Amino acid sequence: MPRQQTRTPSGRAFSLIELLVVIAIIALLIGIIVPSLAGARRAGQQSVCLANLRQVAQASMLYASEHDGASPALGVPWFREPFWAVVVQQQANPTGDTASELYVEDSVLVCPTAESRDGPGLTRTYAVNVTGHAGLPGDRDDYDTGQAFIDTWRVERPASSPWYFDSAMTAIEGDGPPPTRTISTLDFRQEDHVENRLGWRHGAVRDGKGTRFDASMLDGSARAFEEIGDGWDRPLP
Repeated sequence: MPRQQTRTPSGRAFSLIELLVVIAIIALLIGIIVPSLAGARRAGQQSVCLANLRQVAQASMLYASEHDGASPALGVPWFREPFWAVVVQQQANPTGDTASELYVEDSVLVCPTAESRDGPGLTRTYAVNVTGHAGLPGDRDDYDTGQAFIDTWRVERPASSPWYFDSAMTAIEGDGPPPTRTISTLDFRQEDHVENRLGWRHGAVRDGKGTRFDASMLDGSARAFEEIGDGWDRPLP
């Protein structure tokens, strides 16, 4: 029985072995290129996330400059100004007044990596640092029962003090955010907050979580972190 061959346009025949070699080379190239493309996509998403967090911090700094250093509210009132996410969105889209009017899918409050991992339809994927404002002994206020804010002018190390960061989709006791929004507050003194609320979204995936999270600081800068920083559990003024 004659050996199977495939002819090229020039008339030369490829043997089956030669075809298999070509296919193997193509498969090898795909194996090299696809992870590189995925890595480039993750890097692009993280760049957008960092840009978002810078913009959120800068919008909050602008608000604080107009309110004697007081940041937007960390919690109550959750669905209207001066809650921090509503303040940020009002600067970007001043036609609305409430969360339901201002929250949209494609906004500065949404990390693109969160959409990739948690699904589409998200309208807020960041949280604010409430350390020192959670109603614990010695705290001056409680974000969950009344208007609480950071005195940004009294922060001693703003470049190393986290303000906003990736947050996780997690269930909490009592009333929580709707399924289109991640948790919006985190107290670094509380282990369950750090474990369940911080959004490890970036970097390689291990045990269902990324190896990095993004955060903006109280000086307006933003960068990626692989661990909780020293002093992050220190109460904010």
